[in-house]
Amino acid sequence: MIILTLDIGNTNIKSALFDGNSLIDFIIHSKAEEVLQYLNNKSVNEIAICSVNPSTEKILASGISEKGIPTFGINIKNNFNLKIKYKTPETLGMDRVCSVVGAYDLAINENMFAKDQYLLTIDFGTATTINVVSPKGYFIGGLIAPGIDTMLKLLNERTKQLPLPELSSYDGLIGNSTSSSILSGVVTSTIGMINETVNQLREISNHTLPLIFATGGNAKFIIPHIKHKTFYDEALVLKGLKVIYYLNK
Repeated sequence: MIILTLDIGNTNIKSALFDGNSLIDFIIHSKAEEVLQYLNNKSVNEIAICSVNPSTEKILASGISEKGIPTFGINIKNNFNLKIKYKTPETLGMDRVCSVVGAYDLAINENMFAKDQYLLTIDFGTATTINVVSPKGYFIGGLIAPGIDTMLKLLNERTKQLPLPELSSYDGLIGNSTSSSILSGVVTSTIGMINETVNQLREISNHTLPLIFATGGNAKFIIPHIKHKTFYDEALVLKGLKVIYYLNK
């Protein structure tokens, strides 16, 4: 059974091809047409979709329908491998749910959990999201902040003299130029948010360090500066989407 999973985000589209539970391909596409072209060269039984971008989703849905490939779109009423305990579930981004479902599935299968341990997933995308699963297996919410690229672009667009620096040139806490000072502010604020979240969760869990998973394009720049062990998985959301697909099929 060949399943293509699609994570339709605000900036790009990630796809992962699975043969059963085995990941056989992972690609980041910049536009819907690239995905449709990709499908011309693949034999796919069904497509599972997670989307936070309705306009791009509409284009893809039309093209996929023309190809006659069945689709499965996830929603908050689906069955998951954990419980959703969120005050406004109708507003919950399904990419956030997919990330915790994927991480929870990996942690269970690899016997990674310790007693009283929280699980965090951090997605470094257009927004930086931190998603929290309690030791009892409840998704209880998290934090949403502007993503690193979003903050850099906003500072450049909303001010007359601030430049748009390259994230790859970040080299430490104290910036000695305007560009490096901007990078320091953006990167340090992101790192600080993560470390403070970890610290507060440790205080309420008998000082047990949360199990931390990260994904997203800018994760590789931030992970080296996080004080705690962090597992990186570029396909984390799509692995969660695959788990949800099989739980509901």
